Amino acid sequence: MSLLIRTDVTAVKIFKNYVLAGIGSTINVFDKASARLITKFQCLKSQKIYGFVVSNCGNKILVFGGKQFTVLSFTHSHYEETFKKNFEPIICDDWLHSGVWLKEDIVILLTAHNVTQKWNLSTQSFISQEAGKENSILYSGLIVMLQDAIMVLAGTVFSDVIVHSNTVKEPLHYLRGHKGVIFSISCDTDKGLIVTTSDDRSVRIWSTNIITANAHMLQYWKDHEITCKYELYGHSARVMRNCITNNTVISVGEDSAICFWNLNGELIKKNNSHQYSGIWSIDADKNHLVTGGGDCAVILHPRTTNNGIVHNILNFGTQRKVMFTAKRNLIMLDDKNLLHHNTNEKSSKVYELSHESTYKMLSLSSCKQIIAVADMKGKLDVFVENCKNGHLTKIIDTKLQLGKILSMQWAGNRHVIICSENGAITALAANGENTEVYANFILPPCKERWLTATALNNKNDVFALGDRCGSIHIYVKGKCNPIKSFKKVHGRYGPTSIKFNSNELLSTGRDGTIKYFKIDIYNEIIFMRSRVLEFPWVEEFLNTDETLICGFQERLFVIYDLTDNSKILEVTCGGGHRSWDAVRFIEKVNDDYEQFVNFIYLKNSEIHLLKFQLSKIVAKNLVNGSHSNNINCLKVLVSDGTKTIYVSGGEDTTVRISTTDNQLNFKDVLTFKQLSNVRTLKLQPVDDNNSLIFTAGGRAQICIKKCTIKENEIKTQDLIEYMIKGTDKERKGNQTWRNCTIDCDPETRIMDIAVLKNTDYFIFTGCSDACLRVLKYELLINKITLINTISHHETCILKTLCFRLLDRDFLVTATTRGLFSIWLASDLLKENPASFFSIKTNKSGINSISCYNISTNEVLLATAGDDNTIYMTSIEINIQDKLPSAVVKYCWSSDQFHSSQITGLWLGNGLLLSTSIDQRVTMYSWTVDDGLHCCCLRQGVSDVADIQGMEVLECTSDHIKLCVFGKGMEVLQLQRTNT
Repeated sequence: MSLLIRTDVTAVKIFKNYVLAGIGSTINVFDKASARLITKFQCLKSQKIYGFVVSNCGNKILVFGGKQFTVLSFTHSHYEETFKKNFEPIICDDWLHSGVWLKEDIVILLTAHNVTQKWNLSTQSFISQEAGKENSILYSGLIVMLQDAIMVLAGTVFSDVIVHSNTVKEPLHYLRGHKGVIFSISCDTDKGLIVTTSDDRSVRIWSTNIITANAHMLQYWKDHEITCKYELYGHSARVMRNCITNNTVISVGEDSAICFWNLNGELIKKNNSHQYSGIWSIDADKNHLVTGGGDCAVILHPRTTNNGIVHNILNFGTQRKVMFTAKRNLIMLDDKNLLHHNTNEKSSKVYELSHESTYKMLSLSSCKQIIAVADMKGKLDVFVENCKNGHLTKIIDTKLQLGKILSMQWAGNRHVIICSENGAITALAANGENTEVYANFILPPCKERWLTATALNNKNDVFALGDRCGSIHIYVKGKCNPIKSFKKVHGRYGPTSIKFNSNELLSTGRDGTIKYFKIDIYNEIIFMRSRVLEFPWVEEFLNTDETLICGFQERLFVIYDLTDNSKILEVTCGGGHRSWDAVRFIEKVNDDYEQFVNFIYLKNSEIHLLKFQLSKIVAKNLVNGSHSNNINCLKVLVSDGTKTIYVSGGEDTTVRISTTDNQLNFKDVLTFKQLSNVRTLKLQPVDDNNSLIFTAGGRAQICIKKCTIKENEIKTQDLIEYMIKGTDKERKGNQTWRNCTIDCDPETRIMDIAVLKNTDYFIFTGCSDACLRVLKYELLINKITLINTISHHETCILKTLCFRLLDRDFLVTATTRGLFSIWLASDLLKENPASFFSIKTNKSGINSISCYNISTNEVLLATAGDDNTIYMTSIEINIQDKLPSAVVKYCWSSDQFHSSQITGLWLGNGLLLSTSIDQRVTMYSWTVDDGLHCCCLRQGVSDVADIQGMEVLECTSDHIKLCVFGKGMEVLQLQRTNT
């Protein structure tokens, strides 16, 4: 029984006030307004749902996928609306591409060999079938119901679309022009339009020359020539689906792009969604667009083509800097004066500045009510905005004797931070109509010695100051030098914003990252983690709960939702090398309160003011997305009945910590990036609340994090990143390019790791270069040391496993040749160690290995791999004179239970579980009694494709709960009964 399924969303449909999503073989029904899950149920048997077709009366839905189809009934009463499956899926003899309702109890289906089949739903019986003259294999197809016949649009593997009908012997038309297989076809008979998408990354709009009222008759399509009106290129990868709405054509593809085209072939808008995974399904109505993607997400988008934008160009002469105040009025600075524009009163006022220098710095306090203007020679003017009428009042006009001023920022609402020559930092506070020195600091030497961002924690007078070289320095009042420095945590442009929030410190930078720091009970600031975003110039948070952040990606201004991991807005402005500002606010619209964002920027001496209504921009996640590619490894951190916490790593180079609650609502809590794919992870508990997460994979990179779970809050700390081969800079050293040696294998991958805890942590890494490497991690000093490199195996080491027997730790290594070896773990810390036991069990690579201790000196090892064979070996281990030895007592093997490579094994007390690329999950019982005996108890099927492994969540006397993972994940519950 499937408890939770997360995989590719291959079909979506907007039906009345609901959204139907086909996730694997399961249908999820959501309320469109509230985004709440109404119901879910398994519809097909081990086949992915491919399409939904609503009947003419509107209360039945044909559901098909693979070789199966069934019908849902929708019933409406005064109390509730329900969906019900009418009958168990009917199995056809071919794959199904399309369907249409002929009558309320008869449907016509199109198969993958261009055959139309007629079925009676009342009796669930086959009526007849007719094959098209062109018996070609179809990659897509569409049946169009006309008034007097059906018309079939068949998308072939040969790049053609064959238009034919059962009532005419010869095909009506051949639509030629695509240079790849046809992936989707849609048709609007009212407009006389056919839209096709293809492997060649194009969208083609076809039409007849004359559109008449007879477009619903077959004779019309027979008599009129169909030609390609527009050939559209807006996607950078294969275009998988399309749909036609009132005045637009919408296409989606593997590049995660959603393209909106008008009927004249012009690209109106282009969005990226689903975390850069492929988008496999789409549907739309007048107000909404729903998409399903390869990141397992179902997203409901507002259907607006102009993003709800109001764009004004303001004429205030040549201005140098521009900002918003708290009242959303405009502050502008030219070469001489300060201009204040009151947006409510539509009035402007110029404030003369008697500054000697033409270069002036403009900064607003955190509350955006206090404005400071300073020049390089020390002239400082401070203005305050009136809360009621929005007018400005100058409160300070003074000349500072601080030398040449290089930077000026506000720290909070009371302190101005001035950085002058030689790293002298002065914190100023207001004293009547003048200023007083609140604190003095010295900035450590660096190449460009001035500040880019500042923040103040008022509770304990702690300043966080970011310099131009990317470092953040922590100061306390009364001490000139920093009490702590975080060297180069951001890129060479320095931090763009620093913010204290409760017991946290957050910083952003133009290196594409957000840095998170913790303030502990002793007021010490500790670096916790880094979050990498999809755009390089991360500027500042737009709301107080740090869920919306803005920045720049080349010439685009970007607003990013940190909760959903998605860009919600992209605006072309020319890039971040200009004066700009953005503010989020709430405004009443038609008795409702709506969120807006104002964005202002200078370009070509013009002031551009843009206003966005977020409800017309922001999409709703009906199902939260996760990994955009295969999950390679997964472990359960906590499973206590109320929640389950997963740690997973995948081909999308991310490590994710995710949770499910009692209702099995899934969401990613934390996401981390690595240099390359994540192939393996291990968990090591430190105490009741803390665990270490070891992850490794491509680029021979190992990352260690500490995860703390306390009071339903999950926090992590990045401890160390280590590359076995070293970074590019470390490999090169001080050699010039002429003298650099060539590393024949710079891209060594870590295939698997095993971790043992002694006083320190020992990490055994199986690598793609056939070497077994032993590393020591010292938690107290946070240091990894390479202890040993063993070149015992001749081929890639795929799996490593530790087990304990006879009060000693042993290590098992398995290779691509089907060989596994057993080592005494303590010997691996010495020079020239050797394995004391090796045996070839499989014909090819071992993808999975598991063990179970039978007695004090006997272990049962199970291996499985590319040869589809499970091999179980009972091994007796003895130690004499400190030398271990091993002998095989019993063996058992079978290749009868899986049809492709086996990727997951689990051994328990008398129980064995296996899973495979063939998506089967098999349960066996085993006994060791005068031989090793094993028999199959039951077998289930998962909807997850390309399964990479499994993790057991719960094992009781009557059932086992497990999670399989690959292209998504699924939680299954298997009964421990013999079937």
